Amino acid sequence: MKSLALLLGCSALAGAAHASTPVQVSLLGVNLPASHQVEGARASFLYGRTGQVKGIDLPVFALSDVDQFTGLQLGIFFGAARVRHQFGGVAINAVNWHEGQDTGVNLGFVNLTNNVKGLNWGAVNIAKGNALANLGFVNYAERTTFQLGFINATKHLDGLQIGLANYAENGVFSILPLINFKKSF
Repeated sequence: MKSLALLLGCSALAGAAHASTPVQVSLLGVNLPASHQVEGARASFLYGRTGQVKGIDLPVFALSDVDQFTGLQLGIFFGAARVRHQFGGVAINAVNWHEGQDTGVNLGFVNLTNNVKGLNWGAVNIAKGNALANLGFVNYAERTTFQLGFINATKHLDGLQIGLANYAENGVFSILPLINFKKSF
């Protein structure tokens, strides 16, 4: 009987450990409460790391570091956000550092992204994979459909670049001023 009670107690604790929390505050990597899933609001001060956030994430003079994010990230006082695997929503931060799949809009001074189905809008936009659209002073993407900026560069253009200097490795002319266009059919 004691074994059964112990087993049920451990099961209940394991379930509680995986439950989500509606509010979380992170300070220097310590999460209160300690849940790895947030469904509601989260604020990070200096540094905060958690697994999944659905809702609003507020890095306050901080780096918010999450595995998966859905919702609104709003950096306050030079807040920055890192998403390791999957992002969906709107990110407004000094720096957006998204390593996985991105769907939505990234607004920041610097956007470091991977595969973006949406818009990167910042002073500097760098995409390791595919970026649907980049608006900024300097734009680089391995693959892109649209870039508008002073300097635009890509390995594979399948669309339009507008800027003072446009480089497309796969272009008919690799470097063109003002407008560069390449469409695959």
